Amino acid sequence: MISIIKEIKDRTNLSEQEAWWMLEAITQKDKASLLYAPQNRIITEHRATINNWILQITENNMPLAYLIGSVPFLDLTIKVKPPILIPRQETEEWVNNAIEQLKPLNKSIQSILDIGTGSGCIALAFAKNFPNAHITAADINPLALQLARYNAQHNNISNISFVESDTFNNISSKKCFDIIVSNPPYINPEDKTTMMPQVIEWESHAALFAEDNGLQITEQIIQHAPKYLCKNSTLPVQLILEHDHGQQNHITQHAQKHNFDCVAKKDSFNKYRTVWLSLQNIV
Repeated sequence: MISIIKEIKDRTNLSEQEAWWMLEAITQKDKASLLYAPQNRIITEHRATINNWILQITENNMPLAYLIGSVPFLDLTIKVKPPILIPRQETEEWVNNAIEQLKPLNKSIQSILDIGTGSGCIALAFAKNFPNAHITAADINPLALQLARYNAQHNNISNISFVESDTFNNISSKKCFDIIVSNPPYINPEDKTTMMPQVIEWESHAALFAEDNGLQITEQIIQHAPKYLCKNSTLPVQLILEHDHGQQNHITQHAQKHNFDCVAKKDSFNKYRTVWLSLQNIV
């Protein structure tokens, strides 16, 4: 079996872990089963599919996640399909950290809004871990909402609703949210030329890029969020935004202009990845 994994790695430049994921998806067997399976039989039965997937990866730059059709996200299985954004490890990390920090305060959390939900991974993770709260998942793309609804059903999550909305445009200000979270488009369009073809050629540019050096949507969310956040909150964080490395200082300054206290946090790669905001108590 090792020779098949080596062949996949050599022909695709996938990592060893990714090569195993590919073989597991093609054969519908887990790694332990494959290690004990006759290699010649695996090659004979699945050679055509292995070659086709390698071709899709090398010639068409198709992301492996789209070929497999799903990715793990915390304890969820998230279906993915082009052009909806594929959940990243960096996003999974901060979502997990937020959940762990907020779980002891679950009685104070009744409503959460996820802006730009995409596949629904963030909203569904919060919905599963805060079953007594209601999560609203918003996205401007109806195809993304269709996929997010499927993922809710697939993961047996019901405490969630979906709304087609460009940031807050279709969110009623009569309802307040305890927490707002978002992984908005934040990449500078000028960075397109440096990005991998697997991203540029397959994933939605509207979900990746934002004007004003990637900050346009983030600034809009910060500007309008106070109208939608519950007042007199005792939670340590009310708004969490993922951002690009290097944007944290600008975002912090913008947040302070809109009466937020702001903490920039690094990810496991030692890069600033999120800002955690709370409204200042203004007398």
